[in-house]
Amino acid sequence: MKKLNNKGFILAETLIVCVFLMIMFTMIYSNYYPIIGEYEKRENYDDVDGKYVAYWVKKLIESDAYQLTLDTNAYGEEIVESSKRRIQSMNRYGYMRFECKDLIADDNQRDICAALLTSLEISNCDTQGNGCDIYITHYQIGAPSGQKMTPNFKNSVRDNTLRRFQEYCLDGEDEATCKNAYFASCCQQKGLKSCHYVETNYMPATYVSSEDGIVESDEYNEIARYCKRLTNARIFSSYFKDYVVSLPNYSIFHATTDANYRVIITVHHQKDYNNYYSFSTMEVVK
Repeated sequence: MKKLNNKGFILAETLIVCVFLMIMFTMIYSNYYPIIGEYEKRENYDDVDGKYVAYWVKKLIESDAYQLTLDTNAYGEEIVESSKRRIQSMNRYGYMRFECKDLIADDNQRDICAALLTSLEISNCDTQGNGCDIYITHYQIGAPSGQKMTPNFKNSVRDNTLRRFQEYCLDGEDEATCKNAYFASCCQQKGLKSCHYVETNYMPATYVSSEDGIVESDEYNEIARYCKRLTNARIFSSYFKDYVVSLPNYSIFHATTDANYRVIITVHHQKDYNNYYSFSTMEVVK
């Protein structure tokens, strides 16, 4: 009888342990699995918020206030120069960056654009709606396996060595000239009359804000530091690279919309105590 009682005790103990383990695994699964799904949604794939953002940016690009090709009759000299640089970036790397400064300035279009991009929480936008992680690409962003394509946006992103000033370069322009042009443009947008890029460990670089010559101040130093960081910054982040590589090549354009371009956007969600990135892409008819 004593032996039988021991067996009964062991059986009861085994059942208790099994039930305990089942409860533990159920709790882990019910809590951890949704986290995995949320992580994948937020780090790799389009979500509803991202599509909403892409839609409104698409409307800006498709508006009459923005032009993808060079048109000297419709734009002033400033826009024409910017268009040259954007088009060459498209031809060289397979994308151009959308910025509010490239809109026609009439009817406060640029101010409206900047306010919209800020409210949509698009990554890396400044207060004027420039520098944003908004990329206009050809409809086909990559080549099928075993085939070559130039330009190839996916390859540009995979390479991940491009710097901001390089997308600003004109054909035949040496790197130093191109870098200084980008730096000077950034300074001017931030309120400095002119500035010149200097390779030195001590930052500000050389800048001129008035006819009186070189002027130094904490405010100007901060602008110069910001613009130098931006000039040398990598264009694509590792998480953006993961997203783009996971996209299809889009080798056939949508016959019903006749779209020839795509817009690809990074959103940095920060409202309501959030802090995560999401991505989205949408066809552009232009």
